[in-house]
Amino acid sequence: MDGFYALFSSYWWLLFPLGFFVAAGFSSYMRYKRTQAKIELLKTYAAAGKEPPAELIAGLDAPDVSGDDADASDGRGTTTFLVILFGGLASIFGAVGYLGLFGLEGPEAYFVSAILAVLALAFLFSGIAGGRRRRD
Repeated sequence: MDGFYALFSSYWWLLFPLGFFVAAGFSSYMRYKRTQAKIELLKTYAAAGKEPPAELIAGLDAPDVSGDDADASDGRGTTTFLVILFGGLASIFGAVGYLGLFGLEGPEAYFVSAILAVLALAFLFSGIAGGRRRRD
């Protein structure tokens, strides 16, 4: 058990990317299930000999927007959330490194803080540049 604790204490930060991979996989699975449900509904219309609504057919071709962005097709809700999330995490890790909390001092916490700050800036610039593009 000591080996597991030593491994976890050295590589605890790997929980972040693993968590993002799990969340992305779950999101992809749910998108698949929604598309599968739409196809089943089309099959029901076809079996009944009825014409499916045009909105249902158009919904299969449209990009799948769900969650917080359901009303904002430009994706600003998600971008704002990611900027705040990564900016906040960068601030927390910077403070932890400065104060020396949880056994993290200086370089390690500052390195994680710098990576999170770069991600926050990348999402910020992506949101700014994406807002200028016109979407049809």
